[in-house]
Amino acid sequence: MVNFVVDLAEIQAAYYMVAATGVLAASLYYIYNVRVNQKNARTTLETRQTQLFMQLFAQYDNKDFMNDFARVAYDIEYQSLEDWTRKYGSKANREAWASWARVGRFFDGTGILVKRGLIDVDLVIDELRELILFSWDKMKPWVYEVRVEMNSPHTWENFEYLAEEARRRHADVISADDWNRYARKIQEG
Repeated sequence: MVNFVVDLAEIQAAYYMVAATGVLAASLYYIYNVRVNQKNARTTLETRQTQLFMQLFAQYDNKDFMNDFARVAYDIEYQSLEDWTRKYGSKANREAWASWARVGRFFDGTGILVKRGLIDVDLVIDELRELILFSWDKMKPWVYEVRVEMNSPHTWENFEYLAEEARRRHADVISADDWNRYARKIQEG
């Protein structure tokens, strides 16, 4: 029979090695879990942004909104805030006024989502750039006058932000005025 005498230092060294291996395994497991959670968080965010975009898409792609947009971009003509109010204010032309308000609020709300990073700016602008820019081109003089005349400096500022981003990314999109001139020329023969 063989007698093994184990030195206390050897037992202690073996214990430290087992403990170090356990700490290393726990650290690797923790790092793995952090990475999986980060990936899941990114996927969840992308899914939420996609759902939000689809809700926006459903809103702007319906017949009522497109009629509102067409009225704002192509039908409404005005020289000043006073002229607009006489022709399209809530008492003068409730239908035109409602279209104006719905389009402006829609793009202002979309601008808030973009500005706060709740929806991807490229996704919104790639899909809506013409509608954003045509609407802003038509509404910008009114907005600027409202800000001054009504002492309302923040009126549709998020719509303006969205339009500036769209114009910066797509400087080649024609303006609503250019489109309207072209359409009139074609209609007149």
